[in-house]
Amino acid sequence: MTEALAREVWERQGFRGKILAALLWPASLLYAGGVQLRNGLFRIGWLKSARLPRPVISVGNLTVGGTGKTPACLWLAGQLQQRGLRVGILSRGYRRQENKARVLRPLAEPFTAVEQHEQVLKAGDEPLMMAWLYGQIVAVSTNRGDAAAELLRSAEVDVFVLDDGFQHRRVKRDVDLVLLGSDKSGAVLPAGPFREPRKNLRRADFLLTTADPIAWSKLIPKRLSAVTYSAKLSPVSLIGFGAKGLKEYPLTLLHGSKILTVTGVADPNRLYRILHQWDGEIVRTLEFPDHHFYTTGDWQEINRMARLVDLIITTEKDILKLTRFPFARDKLLALRLAMMVEGGEALVDAIVERIRPTGGRA
Repeated sequence: MTEALAREVWERQGFRGKILAALLWPASLLYAGGVQLRNGLFRIGWLKSARLPRPVISVGNLTVGGTGKTPACLWLAGQLQQRGLRVGILSRGYRRQENKARVLRPLAEPFTAVEQHEQVLKAGDEPLMMAWLYGQIVAVSTNRGDAAAELLRSAEVDVFVLDDGFQHRRVKRDVDLVLLGSDKSGAVLPAGPFREPRKNLRRADFLLTTADPIAWSKLIPKRLSAVTYSAKLSPVSLIGFGAKGLKEYPLTLLHGSKILTVTGVADPNRLYRILHQWDGEIVRTLEFPDHHFYTTGDWQEINRMARLVDLIITTEKDILKLTRFPFARDKLLALRLAMMVEGGEALVDAIVERIRPTGGRA
């Protein structure tokens, strides 16, 4: 099922979307049953979780994409670092083409197109973005225990941040921070976007709503209402790459510009809304599957469509995969977003309190 068709089904769009959702409902019941059985086996100890040698803060969600997990990881890592903690981010490196654990470090100097392409293939786009664009130390492996061990061989770490970790039950965590986005239906895969039933929010320690907090307030467990915080992704700047590396541009550059958007993300609608808010004129769009690896053919199509526009605007994880191709100077730019958390200081204080050496939990 393509991403466009999945969204049609999940949002019950039109006759086809409603019919397909109804036909997929039995499969969703089986999927939910399997997920709950797995969770139950972890709960009673028949499936084992490993304790890592440092405290673990999991950042995750219940749905397929779209809640801002990676920006939340970056925000949390930055907040912990401001408190003097040395942070290592653990990621599975979705769709990467290498199996061994790999450690990514902040860039010391501008990268070449060949280096960039090789690293994206070996590590994945989001881990590389966190390391190269945000200066974080990131360890990548499907087995997060292997990632942690590889990282500790070469760096001092006080706390691990587990990216997209709510369903990764094989690692014990001291804190579960769960993000709630725009999808609230509770319908599980394949008839809906939920990776597990909505009632499993009860495993969370803290909740972070990134869309429609009022609607979510009616759905979350009562015991979590006091530890639910609101956040939003706000545009900060535009970024591009030149001979000297990363360069930032003001958002005012969007005003009145004719724009081609190029995206390989689960839901590009947030990008479109922000461009419109800053008076950019989107004249063409190119949408690729999430985590898409761009080919020479894609680059040729982008350039053909970009002949009559002022800017090509993409996302930060996409620009790392596009910069290996030649574009007109200052024409290919990415929108930089930052997580803004209301009451964020209190949330981080509470998380730090949980990871102090007084013992953890599964």
